Amino acid sequence: MATGLVEFLLSLRRGLVKGEQNSPARGGPRVGEFARARRRRDDTSTPTPLQREPCKTRPAFELCAKGSHGNYMERLPSEIILKIFSFLDASSLFNISFVNKRFHDLANSNALWSVLYASEIEKKMWRPPVSMIKEAVSSTVVEEKPAGYWKKLLLREMAGYKDTMWKTELKHMNPHTGMPALTEHVLRRLDIQWEITLTNRHGRESVYKQTHTFFEDSSVTVCWSQGAWPHMCTLNSLQLHGIMCPASPAPGDKPRWRSLIRKTALQRTGHWLFFGADRLVKVLQFDKGIIIGLWRGNWKIAFIMVNLHFHKLIERSLLGSRYCPYIPADDNAVDPDCSRHGYTLHIVLHNPVRQIMCQRFSPLYTRRVMPQRELVQLIAIDFANVSEHMPVAKISLPWQAEGLKGEVERCCMMTLTVLDEAQRPFWCVSSTVKMYSRQRVLDLEYEGEQFIVLHEDAEGKVKMTFVWMEEVQHYFLVQLVTVFPSAKVKRHFSGEC
Repeated sequence: MATGLVEFLLSLRRGLVKGEQNSPARGGPRVGEFARARRRRDDTSTPTPLQREPCKTRPAFELCAKGSHGNYMERLPSEIILKIFSFLDASSLFNISFVNKRFHDLANSNALWSVLYASEIEKKMWRPPVSMIKEAVSSTVVEEKPAGYWKKLLLREMAGYKDTMWKTELKHMNPHTGMPALTEHVLRRLDIQWEITLTNRHGRESVYKQTHTFFEDSSVTVCWSQGAWPHMCTLNSLQLHGIMCPASPAPGDKPRWRSLIRKTALQRTGHWLFFGADRLVKVLQFDKGIIIGLWRGNWKIAFIMVNLHFHKLIERSLLGSRYCPYIPADDNAVDPDCSRHGYTLHIVLHNPVRQIMCQRFSPLYTRRVMPQRELVQLIAIDFANVSEHMPVAKISLPWQAEGLKGEVERCCMMTLTVLDEAQRPFWCVSSTVKMYSRQRVLDLEYEGEQFIVLHEDAEGKVKMTFVWMEEVQHYFLVQLVTVFPSAKVKRHFSGEC
């Protein structure tokens, strides 16, 4: 092995010497002199081991670039590159168009994107006949379209396919409630869930996933009762987000998009409202239908419940951002003549386990309320009309947390929907309500204790009067009245009331 290496080096040296001897004949006599002078200078200036310069290394890509003669991909014919691009999917083809100008021009070819568009159309549940697809993406039609036409069409189709599906499904209305009939179906199909984010005084956030949901005709009740809950006194705010959870999440999934539905302050000053209690927990009520159960004695959270109305619920759960909620556009295309009559009221009393009462009242007519006639009143049940009174089951709010169960008496959740004559939502309420004992103000035929339920916000007011019948262990609803500001009516109908 060593002998062969020596012979190779000797033959290489002889070749170099022979080349130097022949160089004057090709390049003139001065070239050989310069070569010999340079060789003598190198021999005399060889440094000692202590003076030897360190070996300089070059990166591998510099050595490859020095020996290469350009990018081989750029030297390929356009037909070959187009053939390679034809094996890419839409995402890869879109990304490769940013490599250089040539790839950008080739990747925007209508011939490539028309094939991808045809394959995307075939994935739909409904699709036009095959003859129409072939005609749409035929060679003559493809060439007639401007550059990038099929690319834009495909990206729009891929981005809006699911969005178009659930928006189409929500067009089917439930004639009883006035809400989309397939809301629950769409929520389950899209795997929409709700998360709560608790922020303490130091800005630290804790996220909790839902543990239980209860759907009824026009709302959903969401409960959170698992996790390491903090003490109530240490919290600053609560955020409710809607998220779309994949059916089988993979380890490398990206963070899920969060859509803010509501944000509530939890400071003790001015925000805590006692709602009810039992032997184990005491319940606090916050704005917009949020209640928090606390263990007696330590002020630690036991559970959280939220009641969400179906009106624009899917949009609010998907189309908002992490810090800004979705704000629907105002729809004022309503006949002003409908403002005086034809209202429909749908009300549901329920808890996270069962439905207590569900009634629909239509048509209802407005009345002016003194003073200054600035309020509009709808009377669904008049205490003077005994035929309108109706029995109601026992009202309570059951809960479950950490293996324990309980029930808070005379508390429940209310879902109220007021529709105009065109069956469009006029006022939607989803809140927790509590029964208050009152003296016998109404002179009724029933003998029993009277209770009232009040809900009031900036949009309107609801008042219900109940009578407890001890003999049958039932409540009787003897009055149901809703009141709105006349300014709300004018704003909704875009005209004078």
